[in-house]
Amino acid sequence: MAAGGESVMQRTFLMIEYMSRRGQKLSLQEIANGLSLPAVAVRRLLSSLTDMGYVAQDEDKQYYLTYKMYKVAGKSINRDGFVRNLIPYMNYFALQYKGEVGLTVFDNGAIVHILNVGQNNNFSGNSLPRPGQLFPAYCSAAGKVFLAQMEDEALKRWLEEGVFLPYTSFTIIDKEQLYQAIQETRGQGYGVGARELYDDVYAVAFPIHDQSGGVTGTFNFRMLPETYQERMQSGFVDKVQRELKNFGL
Repeated sequence: MAAGGESVMQRTFLMIEYMSRRGQKLSLQEIANGLSLPAVAVRRLLSSLTDMGYVAQDEDKQYYLTYKMYKVAGKSINRDGFVRNLIPYMNYFALQYKGEVGLTVFDNGAIVHILNVGQNNNFSGNSLPRPGQLFPAYCSAAGKVFLAQMEDEALKRWLEEGVFLPYTSFTIIDKEQLYQAIQETRGQGYGVGARELYDDVYAVAFPIHDQSGGVTGTFNFRMLPETYQERMQSGFVDKVQRELKNFGL
């Protein structure tokens, strides 16, 4: 066991989760501080992961997870063909609505971005999600969809225990307002992120169901504010919901 009662394996996975959650390049000291670990221990872990190809270091000595890591994660997620089976539908929606469609799943209270199809070159680089990146549930359209599946008492406990920080000036951090937003999502059957995670991004998330009717993921349509207004006034939601139903999703 490593110092502090954690094994080397536990520390390794804690570091991988932390780097994925941060979603950006980090210095050795930033990682050490974020995990409350000695820098020398973090250096050894990073060195091992770098040798294996899961972590890389740029010219400024900043560390980041490589696509090899995301590839391994993708194989785990896709073990039953989940992603592969959904890509044709995502391509359909990306072509139909001439934009970007993302796929997310819910894991341990956070949203995990799996992949994007289609292109939207109007967004800034910082607002482009990467495979494996984690997002908070409370300020994302997909997160509201998953939170809306919770029993009401469980949702209230989750809200009571949660700490909600503003990612933008539009982020809902008042617990009563957030509860109402999740209730609205539950009633309408889709979630909206109104510039709550990124200043320049609106998102509309639609649930994807398994054969038993449970929500296993979401399709997310990201758009600029002006595009959002146009689409919401043109029957966009009804069309997508009808098409998802016809596809058996």
